[in-house]
Order: sequence, then C-alpha cells, then structure tokens
Amino acid sequence: MLQSEQLKIIYEIVNDIRFIYDINRLLNVYLEKICQTVKCEAGSIFLVDFQRDELKLVAAKGSADTAIHSIPFKVGIGICGKVVQTQESKIVHNPQDDELFNPTVDALTGFKTLNILCVPMISTGKVIGAIELLNKKGKFSEDDLELVMLTASQISIVVETSRLYTEILKLKNFTDSILENMPGGFMAIDSFGTITTINPNAARILEVERIAVTGKFLYEAFPHHKEIADILWDTNQKKKTVTRQDIKLLNRAGDPIALGYSTIIIKDREGNILGSGITFQDLTKIK
Repeated sequence: MLQSEQLKIIYEIVNDIRFIYDINRLLNVYLEKICQTVKCEAGSIFLVDFQRDELKLVAAKGSADTAIHSIPFKVGIGICGKVVQTQESKIVHNPQDDELFNPTVDALTGFKTLNILCVPMISTGKVIGAIELLNKKGKFSEDDLELVMLTASQISIVVETSRLYTEILKLKNFTDSILENMPGGFMAIDSFGTITTINPNAARILEVERIAVTGKFLYEAFPHHKEIADILWDTNQKKKTVTRQDIKLLNRAGDPIALGYSTIIIKDREGNILGSGITFQDLTKIK
C-alpha cells in the first residue's frame, strides 16, 4: 500500500505537469519525473495507433532513447505489446527468461535490459498506450507498480482529452470551411432563439457584421429583417421545415430584395432538437 510520502510524490508529479498543454512535452516531463521517482535508468511511453494496430513511441529516456525510435512495435508482441493487448500491468525481474521479451531491441540499441515495469494507459475503459520503465537498481516493487499505475491514470485522461479536443477542432475547422465557402447564406439558432452561426454570405445579404449578431437573440439581431426572424422562430416553435420558399425584404437603402429559402431542424445523434437553421439565396436579379 502506498505511504503518505508516495502519495505526496504523486501529487507533486501531477501538479508539476498540469499546466503543460503540449502533449509531447508533457509526456517527456512526466517520464523524466517518474523515472527519477522510481529510480530507474530508462523508460518509454507508447500510444496506440489504432489504424495500424501498432505502438507509437512518443517519449523515451535513457541511453537507448535515440535508436529506439526506429524500431516498430506491434500490439500483442513483446512485453509492452502484451500489456496493451491484455490491459494488465507486468513486472519482469529477469527479461531474458520471459518468453515475451524481445532481445532484438537490446541488440539494435546496445542497451542491456535488466528488469521491466510496464503498465497500460487506460482512459474511460479503453487502452490508449503503455508506460514502460527499465532497469531499477534492485527490483521493481508492488509499490512502484501502484505508483506508476495511479499517475498513469491521470496522464491517460489528459492524453485522451487532448486527442478528443484535436479531433473536435479538426471537425469544427472542416465544418467552418464548408460554411465559409457556401455559395448562399446560412444561419442557425439554438432552441432559445440565440444566433449560433451565420456564414459570410448570410451576413452580406442581410447587411450585418457576423461578430455583432452572433450570440444575440434573433429579434434583437435583426430588427430590420423581422421576416427572417419570424421564419426561424416559427421553425423552432412548430418543429416543421419548408423548402423552396420565396420572401421579399427591403435592404437598408429601402430597395427590395428577393430571397429563396429552405429551413432545417438541427438535431443531435440522439434525436434531441438543438435548434433550427435557414439557407437562402439572393434571387433579386433573377426575379
């Protein structure tokens, strides 16, 4: 069981890295600290490449930290690969006697592995990688294992959160690019009537600044285009959409403009209604 001194060490490690937002730097700083704490010679952190079923080395410490980057690692192969596959931690006191140990790594790096501690990195029930420590003076203990497992759980949450944030950011950028390049106007509101999205063409046609209307209540944002506000609000309230409708407005100069529009209901994956949207084209020249 971990003693108060070890719990203090866990707190210090987590506290030291909590403001590091670059994942690669965070993992390298963590590895350095955990190696110092456990008093081992070297260590590595691997993250799972789910598409290739491989382990990607993302941090390394020790005399083999340069050569090891050129070695491929597969899930299920070797001690680290088996830990990832089974999600079970492992201490190996005599690696050369373990059937899972791959001596090729030592041969290629010139590093002599004397003992190993390896724990899986698990976040929300899914294994995302592994932390492997090598060559502790003496032997790795169960307290060492518990210490690494507890810190690994914290690191795993940070890594997975970063991954999800990156994926969400990429998706948002892709969606934003679609909206930015749409030939017509698009505007969306949430279930309370607050404008959440308005693309450049919509802002141009309706003669508003995007930054000025985003986040505002529909009728507050478009006092001079109440007709558009009515259409979106009606869609929100009645939960019914229309297609290929026409409407005539007056621009700020008092000249008539004709719009062709369709409305949509915006739902999440569970079918919950989040708001509504409208797409429209300026048909003034055609009409």
